[in-house]
Amino acid sequence: MNKLRLKYGSNMVLSIVILLGILIFGNLVLAQKPVKWDLTKSKQYTLSDKTKQVLKNLKTDVTVYAFFQNDSAKTQVQNLLDEYTALSKRIKVQFIDPDKNPSLAQKYGITDYDTTLFLNSKDDSKRQIVNSYDIFTQSQETGQNIFSGEQQFTQAIINVTEVNKINAYIIQGHNEVNSTDSLTTFKSALQGEGYSVNDLNIGQAGGIPKDAGLIIIANPKSDYTQQEMNAIMDYLKKGGKAFIMMGAENGPLTEKSINDILSNWNVKIDNDIVVDPSRNYFMDALSPVPEYGYHDITDKLESANLATVAPSSRSITYKASSSSNISIQSFLTTSDKAWGETNFNSKQASYDKNDIKGPLTLGVTISDSKTGMKIVVLGNDLMATDRVIGLEGNRDLLMNSANWLTNKTVQISISPKSLDYATVFMTGKQADYMFIVTVIVIPLVIWIIGGYVFFRRRAL
Repeated sequence: MNKLRLKYGSNMVLSIVILLGILIFGNLVLAQKPVKWDLTKSKQYTLSDKTKQVLKNLKTDVTVYAFFQNDSAKTQVQNLLDEYTALSKRIKVQFIDPDKNPSLAQKYGITDYDTTLFLNSKDDSKRQIVNSYDIFTQSQETGQNIFSGEQQFTQAIINVTEVNKINAYIIQGHNEVNSTDSLTTFKSALQGEGYSVNDLNIGQAGGIPKDAGLIIIANPKSDYTQQEMNAIMDYLKKGGKAFIMMGAENGPLTEKSINDILSNWNVKIDNDIVVDPSRNYFMDALSPVPEYGYHDITDKLESANLATVAPSSRSITYKASSSSNISIQSFLTTSDKAWGETNFNSKQASYDKNDIKGPLTLGVTISDSKTGMKIVVLGNDLMATDRVIGLEGNRDLLMNSANWLTNKTVQISISPKSLDYATVFMTGKQADYMFIVTVIVIPLVIWIIGGYVFFRRRAL
């Protein structure tokens, strides 16, 4: 009997030693190369391809001071910044309690908790502050909590390491969409992508400034003067970049300047409002959800299954260019059930012979390989306004368009991620069953099995 007990005891000790050895070896291996699985629905802890590319190409060290107290916001930001530091040794992160180290907060003008500061390590005059309200927001449409930390942090890294900023000018002075009241999010997004954004009155400036890397024209309601037209054409002929957006929310198209400019490439914005009963947003046929064509602007959106919404759009018609250096390409189209309604007074829109039959083009690009000139034409300007830019992938489409225009093909916008909370709703009976099973049945079964094994082994 003693020999048998000694045999069982030796086997048990050996098993424990082997198990401990496996655990220690496994921990040593995982410590060298940690394995992580992001099982969250919105991939909260997985960096986008854009961020990975930015970090891979980083040539300058970036210091990050995160002024946080110990709360859930700190945990979320810390998890995200850990991903950055794991991918690039050039990112140095330091979390600081502003109450314990007020001098550093004062040095950099930090006055609020939950603020993240990005500094170019070689030149701390290049810095960007990301506030908590920049990264923790709430969708106006769905009420969902949104975390846009990666979007803001990656843009901040780009901004503090970029050598030169591109000057983008929003043309004003012809009743265009008001850049101060309606385009604040659009302007902020452009600045986050590394642009310096300002308004421009062409007449008062005496033309398009030489440092203009991009001009933005958002639905002027009055015509440009001939001098202004000449200035725009002169800018484009010299390789200029223009982002033109013309929607139908103001009714019939009475302004002719834009079509006069676009006629140089046989492109025309139609005098209609697009109705798409097949692909639309919340059953609103006047808010088309266009299909993507193959294009650098939309490829990432297509692969991410990220749609865009274009309320009150006009259609665009164009002819293929006969010039080998001119390329005209459609990248947004409606379904074949859509039409361009030309009767703006109709109370019940229906297709008739005066309308434009679908599928319709809502976005085209024009490029000249000889001069470098590029134009993006959208039959919509509401997408850029604060009211609509947050819908689906609108912001991404706009930023991708601006980056394509300025050849910043590396910088493709990142969408914010929703903070999903898994909730379970149970009836009273279901809650009782859950309590009985987890608190009584399962422990009781374990006790019975354990007791049986204990007494069985004692009897040996």
